[in-house]
Amino acid sequence: MANLKEIRNRIGSVKSTRKITSAMSRIAAARLRRAQTAMENARQYGVRMASIVSEILAEIDDPGAMHPMLRGAVAPAAPSHLVMPGSDTKPGAIGFIVVTSERGLCGGFNSAVNRQVERDIKGLREQGREVHVITVGRKGRAYLKTYNQAALAHHAAPTKSEEVVDTAKQVALEAMALFEGTWELEDTDGDGVGDTMSTVKVDEVRLVFNYFRNVITQEVHSDKLLPVPIPEPAETSSGEGDDRPDSGRAAATHAIRAFEPDTKQLLDHLLPVAVETAIQQALYNSVAAEVAARRTAMDSATDNATELIGELTLQYNRERQAAITSELMEIIGGAEALKS
Repeated sequence: MANLKEIRNRIGSVKSTRKITSAMSRIAAARLRRAQTAMENARQYGVRMASIVSEILAEIDDPGAMHPMLRGAVAPAAPSHLVMPGSDTKPGAIGFIVVTSERGLCGGFNSAVNRQVERDIKGLREQGREVHVITVGRKGRAYLKTYNQAALAHHAAPTKSEEVVDTAKQVALEAMALFEGTWELEDTDGDGVGDTMSTVKVDEVRLVFNYFRNVITQEVHSDKLLPVPIPEPAETSSGEGDDRPDSGRAAATHAIRAFEPDTKQLLDHLLPVAVETAIQQALYNSVAAEVAARRTAMDSATDNATELIGELTLQYNRERQAAITSELMEIIGGAEALKS
C-alpha cells in the first residue's frame, strides 16, 4: 500500500504542475496578440525608415566620406594590442548586442541566441580580435559569464512598449559610443582602484536576437547594426532595361532631389534614429518570439503532464488491482485452511 500512496502523491504533484503550465500557456496566449500587434506596428515604421535612408544614400556619390556611421568610412588604425603578430593586417574589435529574456521556461529561446554568440565570439578570438558585448536580458549575461566574456553594459529585457522604446534609446547611444570610440573604460592595476580611463572602439556592431517568424518558428538573426549598411545601386535605382511603369518618374525625381539644410546635417539626425529604430525592431521581435516560445513550451509541458498522469493512473489501477487480488487470495487461502 505504501507504493500506492507514492503513486497517488506523484499524480497529485503532476496535476499541480499541469495547472501551472496550463495557466502560463493561457497567459502567454493573451500576451502574444498584444506583442504581435506592437511588433507589426513597429515593423511598418521600420520599413519606412529604411526606405527613407536608402533613398537619401542613393543620392550620395561617396556616403562613407559623408558620414563615419556609414559603411566604407575610413577607420583609424587599430590599437597595437589588436594587431596579430607577423601579420600586415590589423583586425579591429567587434561589438555585440545580445538580446535574451529575463526568465526561462521558454524552450530553446535563450539557448539558440547564446549558442550563436558563443560561435561568433570563438571565431573572432581565434582571429585575434577583441570582442565587447552589451547584453539585454539576464539569461544572456549569465551565459556569457560561463566563458569569461564580461558585458560592458547590461539592461533588463523589456516587456512593454514603453520599456522597449526606452531600452532601445539607451542601447543605441551605447552602440554608437562603441563604434565612434567615445566609450570610456576604467583601467585598474588589480587593486580595485581606477588608475586611468581608456576608450573602447569597435569596427563593427552586430545585433543578435530572435526574429519572430510565426508562432511556431523563431529564427536567430545576427544583423550588422553599425556601420549603417548602404544599399547596393540595384536596390535603390533602376538600371538599364527597367520596364517598370514608374521608372522614368523615379529617374526624374532622382535628378531634381535636393536636401535642406544639407545632406550632412540630415544624416547627423537621421542615422542615429535609424540605428535606434533597428534596435527597436529587434526588441519587439524578441518580445513576441519569447511569448510565442513560452506558449509553445507550456503547451508541450501541459500535454506531457496529461500523458504522464494517464500513465501513472494506469499504474495506480494495476497496483491497486494486484493488491486487492492478493488480499482476496489470502482470505480464500485462510478460509480453505479453516475448512481443512
